[in-house]
Amino acid sequence: MLCDEFQQISKTVLHVIVTNSLNYRKLCSRWVPKMLTDVHKTKRLASALKFLIRYSEEGNEFLNKIVTGDETWVCHVTPQSKQQSMEWKHSRSPTKHRQGILLVEFLPRGETINAVRYSETL
Repeated sequence: MLCDEFQQISKTVLHVIVTNSLNYRKLCSRWVPKMLTDVHKTKRLASALKFLIRYSEEGNEFLNKIVTGDETWVCHVTPQSKQQSMEWKHSRSPTKHRQGILLVEFLPRGETINAVRYSETL
């Protein structure tokens, strides 16, 4: 866009101005897996131990009170290519968070998700 606007300036010079002088970088959106910290791991271990203790005290009655779920992250807007998702950002630009719940669906007790059910949901 800048090349169209400033035709008298070469593409290389414009790139130097934008990147070095204005401190902009071309960034690409990507998914980064969440790495568990030691604190997260400790909390998960503590929860698992609590579950075991409650199961030993309450038996199968406790199991009937547990709600399980599957965490699946799906990009709501899937760019056609890595190149298309790129945009110019200043070093002080706020980061975008493109996360949120798109769909919550509960299965009846005793049913299990399978490929057919998953496809119907999508």
